[in-house]
Order: sequence, then C-alpha cells, then structure tokens
Amino acid sequence: SDRDGSLLPPTTLERTMALAAAVAVAAFVLAALPFIHAFAPYQNPRWSPTWDIQRSTLTMACNSSGFYDATFAGQFGIVSFDWSNAKAMWANARPMNDEELMAEQAAKTRAADPDARVFVYRNLVKALPWLTSVREKLEDPAYAGFFLRFKPGGAFPNGTYHVPACTDGKCSPFYHDQEQTPEHPTPADPHPDGACTAQCDCGHVPCGEYLFDHRNGTQLADWLVEEYVFGPLGLGHPDIDGLFIDDFWCSRLINGTCTDPVQGPSEVNAHSQADMGLSDEDVRDITEGWLRNTARVQQAIVDRHKYTWSLIPGQANANASPVRISRSTCSSILTAQCAGGGGGGGGGQDAMSYDKAPLLFGLTMGNSTHPLPDVREEVAAFQLMRGPYAWIGAGVWGMTWPAGVGFDAHHKRYAVPLPPQMKGVDYGEPLEACRQTAPGLFERHFSKAHISLDCTSYAGKLTLL
Repeated sequence: SDRDGSLLPPTTLERTMALAAAVAVAAFVLAALPFIHAFAPYQNPRWSPTWDIQRSTLTMACNSSGFYDATFAGQFGIVSFDWSNAKAMWANARPMNDEELMAEQAAKTRAADPDARVFVYRNLVKALPWLTSVREKLEDPAYAGFFLRFKPGGAFPNGTYHVPACTDGKCSPFYHDQEQTPEHPTPADPHPDGACTAQCDCGHVPCGEYLFDHRNGTQLADWLVEEYVFGPLGLGHPDIDGLFIDDFWCSRLINGTCTDPVQGPSEVNAHSQADMGLSDEDVRDITEGWLRNTARVQQAIVDRHKYTWSLIPGQANANASPVRISRSTCSSILTAQCAGGGGGGGGGQDAMSYDKAPLLFGLTMGNSTHPLPDVREEVAAFQLMRGPYAWIGAGVWGMTWPAGVGFDAHHKRYAVPLPPQMKGVDYGEPLEACRQTAPGLFERHFSKAHISLDCTSYAGKLTLL
C-alpha cells in the first residue's frame, strides 16, 4: 500500500485510524489465526538489545516524489522504506529500478547516521517487475514455473480476462493486474499509482502485479531466500538490516472467510481466481506453499541476524499496526503487563508479556496544533511495558511518522519533530518489572529515571534521577 506521511484533520484522522485498525484486526483475525502456526514463531532479533529510547523509535518512511530526507530518517532507531519511496524517480527509469533506489536510500540513511537500522520492502505474494531481481526471472523462460498464469483460452468466451494481458504492445502469459501499478496518465485515469511521463518500462514484460506460484517447490523457495531476500540489493547489502514483507494468501478451505478483497492473493483484482482458472483446491495449495515459504524466509532472516516486522506479535500477514493505549484502556492493558496486577510482567499469565516479546507501540497522532496530545502518558506506558526489543512510533497503520513529505487537510507540508521525551534523553536500564503499586497506578524504576502512569487520572511521569 502507498504511504505518503499525510496528516489529516483530527476528526478525519480519528475515523481513518479507527477504520485502519478495524481493517488490520479483521485481516489478522480472518486471515492469520487459522494458520498462524505455519509462520516462524514470534521472536526477538539476534542483534544487541538497546534501552536507548531514541534508538527504540521506528517509522515506515515514504516520499513518493524522490529520496526521503536521510538526516530526518537517520534519527529513528529503525526506518523502514516503503516500495513507493522515490516512485517518481524509479517509475520513469528505463527499465524501472525500485530495488536499486531502495538500496541507495538505505546507503544515504546509514551515511547520515551509522547507528540507524534500515529496512526495505519485499513481497512474497506479488512478483513486482519494477524490482530488477523479479523482472529478470519474469523475462527468463527457465523460471516460468515461478509464476501463476492466465487461464488458457480466457476467462470469458471471447478469450479475454477481467484485466488486460497486453499493455503498450507487450503481452505476457503470466497473470498480472494493474491495481497498484505505475502507468502513463490518461484522461480516464489521470492519477495512476505512479505516473510514467512516457511509456512505462518494465523490460520485456507488461507492467503489472504478477504472482508467485508457491506450489513450485524448493527451487522458488531457494531463490526467494538466497537471491530475492539476501541478494546484494536486499539483506546482503551492508546498509540493509531488515524487511517489511507485504501481502498474503487467503483460502476459504483454510480460513473460512477471506476479505482482502476475496479468496486468493491480497490487494489483487477480485476476479483473479477466475482469470487464472484456479479451483478452490488450487488456492488452498498455493496458500499452504506461501505459508511454508514465508516461514522459511522468516527463519533465514532471523538466523542470519537480520529482522522483519512479521516476527513481532500482531504483525503477521503484512500488518503494521502498533499496540496503543488510551485513558479507557490504560488500566486493563497495564494490569495485563505488570506485576502486582495479575499480568505478564511477573505472573506468567496468558497475556502477551512484552517485557520479553518484541513490542510495537503507537503514539496518538493529533493535529498541527497538538501533534502528540498524550505523548508523556504514552511514553510512560511504553517504558512500563517494554523489554529490550521494543519500538515506538506513530500510532497509525503503517506507523508513518509525519515528516513533511505529505500534506495536511490544507495541502500544506507538515512535519512533526521527535519530541523531547523520545530524543536525546536517557532513562537508563530497568531495575525491575513494571508493578501496580495502587489501584490504577503503575510504576517502574530505571537506573536513571522513575516512570509512573496513573490510569485513573491519566497522568504520566518521566522523572529523571
């Protein structure tokens, strides 16, 4: 999905966040839970932990008009660059070179701050030809088995499909749609998802979203791990530390209900199953193959001391939705986490214990006058809950920090600096787990600070010692 860092008016923002949260939860519940066991288990990265709160910040970064400001990006502990970053540049390259520009953006960011950890984008569902490593395989007949095909003879009696098999004089037998595809603007579609000033160039194949056939077996799985993920423009690059892995397969025979948009690959034309001539059993088999390959990729990533969002609880199936806290949920969430409250902080209860598991935590995003209205309380909650592997950022789906590359409701560029509670401040290391010391009052001592949050009055304290 595209992410441009825009900030909407508060009422629209809240509605958007609520909708995004509902969509994310629905996707996770309906698509992930029936087969979550097939993914690699949730686990921390194998790099050294940090309690430095600025090094514990995270953002999904995207500037579609060009490179993202590397200095701004480098101040985050993890900055994860979306596929749409620098789209105006790579969509007009001949041929498109998104993969190269993500690696170049990573190098720029690492040069600006050698301590920043940089992630880039990969997709194990869609085979995107604007990534050079994928395009080369689409063009090579030796790898035809890697990709799903259009149904021979068409989906309609006249031999056509719901999506075009040919574009700009180029045709492909491999299924592809144009749902999120750069195109040359036309009167019918003046604002495509990436504008090519001339004819779009994806090499010898039409531009579009192709699909990996995960029934292929070990040849596809080996290539995904060794070349696509760990190649020189991926995790084999010295300036790239991790990945955001996008999209998922959903099968009615496995999941029961599929809603993104229907059974099959997520965020792909709703008629893709008919256009490929796939039976429900085919979709099931591809879904199971995708699960196996995803688990193999995830485990290879962590075994080789890299990381991916999907190894964090709640982030399976291309999710990017942080844990959030509010006045109404403060007590219940912290009770589940803190010693003395029957929670995971010391009681070993069923609740996810974030003092051990990796945590993504989101701040409430406000408006241009009050961009972070509850930052003190939310930083306090984060410090109370967190373990050695935890990240805090914007409390919206995608966790894109407003960085001045998008626009607010008045079409003005808008940027929010990291607040003083998260930048250049040293709380030290925890001396204890979070404790509930009175009804609704949660505390935790650090070596350089005392952190507390009173959920009754919703008042946080970050007292430096």
